[in-house]
Amino acid sequence: MRPISAFFNLISQFIPLLLTFLMAAASYWFAVQSELSLFGTQGKADPTTSDYYLRNFSVQSHNLAENKYSIIRSEFAEHIPQGNVWNIEKPELEQFEPANVMVKANADKGVYLLDEDQIFLKENVIVNSNNEGLTTTLTSDEMKVDNITNEISTDKKVLVVRPGQRFEALGATLNNDTGELTAQGSVKFRLEAKQ
Repeated sequence: MRPISAFFNLISQFIPLLLTFLMAAASYWFAVQSELSLFGTQGKADPTTSDYYLRNFSVQSHNLAENKYSIIRSEFAEHIPQGNVWNIEKPELEQFEPANVMVKANADKGVYLLDEDQIFLKENVIVNSNNEGLTTTLTSDEMKVDNITNEISTDKKVLVVRPGQRFEALGATLNNDTGELTAQGSVKFRLEAKQ
C-alpha cells in the first residue's frame, strides 16, 4: 500500500499546477474568441450595409488621353460593398474637359456608382455647365451625371436657365460634348431680352 500512497502524494502536489494551467488555457481561449468577434477580418456578412465611412471624402480622376479631370468632394461618405457604391453627404462635383467645357454641381445628398462611373445627385441639386462660353444652369430635386456618356439628365421637374432663355420641363438631358439640351414632357418657355 505504501507505493500507491506515495504515488498519490506525488500526484497531489501537481494538481494545483494542473488546475492553474487549465484555468489559464480557458482564459486565453475566451480572450481570443472575444477579440475575434470584435476585430474579425471577415467583415460584415451583409453586403448591403456600410462597411466603412470617410470624413472629408474626395475622389479625383485624370484621363490624360482625353484631357479630362474631375473631382468629387463631400463632408463624409459611406461605402456599400454591394455594387461598389458610395453614399455621399453634401457632394460637390467639378469636371474639366477639352474645348473649355466645365461642369460644377452640388446637392444635399448623392450616390456615386463607382463601377458605372455615374453620380446621382439628390435634394436641392444645382448643376452649372459651361460649354464654350454658353452657361447652362439646371435646378431639380434629382439628377444623374453619367461620365461615360458625358450627359446630365433628370426625369423630375427641372428649371433650365441659359442666357436669354428660361424654361421648366418634366425632364431634361444635357449633352456636355455638344451642348445640346433636350427637354421632356410639357415645357414652359420664356425668352428674355438682353439688358
